[in-house]
Amino acid sequence: MLALRTRFQHFRALSSGTTAAPQIDNSSDFLSRVPHRKHPGIIRMNMARLPQEAQDAINVLLKKSAIRQLEEHVIRLNNYLWSRKRPCEDRDLREKATELEQKFKENTPFNSDLNLYQNDEKLKSRVLSTLRKNIYHWQPLSYTEQFGLVYLAARFDGGFAAVSRVLQEIYQRVPEFKPQTLMDFGSGTGSVSWAAHSIWGNNLKEYVCVDSSASMNTLSELVLRGGSEKGKMHITGIHFRQFLPASPKVSVIWTRFCTPNVGWSVRVA
Repeated sequence: MLALRTRFQHFRALSSGTTAAPQIDNSSDFLSRVPHRKHPGIIRMNMARLPQEAQDAINVLLKKSAIRQLEEHVIRLNNYLWSRKRPCEDRDLREKATELEQKFKENTPFNSDLNLYQNDEKLKSRVLSTLRKNIYHWQPLSYTEQFGLVYLAARFDGGFAAVSRVLQEIYQRVPEFKPQTLMDFGSGTGSVSWAAHSIWGNNLKEYVCVDSSASMNTLSELVLRGGSEKGKMHITGIHFRQFLPASPKVSVIWTRFCTPNVGWSVRVA
């Protein structure tokens, strides 16, 4: 816990340009005098537009696919992702099991026809059965070639728009920040690379896309090649990996829906 707290404090220190505490004038009626639309914290951004090259490549891939009733698959996937819950933590699961065990012991009399071991096994079986009925059964997604295409149709545009807004705000708030390398952990269909390229263009020299699914890496590369294996890469300097590189040094790290291993270290240039 101390180590994690120290690392967090170190991160906070690095993310701030000064160690002095901000001075806030609570007596000021600034907010009452300035219209909301002119608040300095508001940033006006243009609507994110998916690059035409990406649109064309996705259309080529979907037209070549043999997936029937694609629209229904997309709707079903979106509904599933929206209703999906996070997996139950081991600590919470153990606490719930202990709570149920204590409850059943108090409310269930000892069966004298069974020995101690048999009573314990019966209690254990009852606890496990109750947990299975009441705890959300989380399962990892299996990114096959077909599922990847459905995911591409369902999530690429929304993912691109969300990432573009975040990166656009960074670009407007810190215009002097010009990253040269980017790592996308859990890169999926590659929307982060497209969004970053639309913001910083050729200033970004190298992209490292890390995804454990070989099918998703292949699909992401196909989108960059216009939907054809022999097509020219629309964005140069992109490398695909299924595992994290050893102690990488990058300007920007993007991660979503997944967290790197606690033992993984990275240097930010």
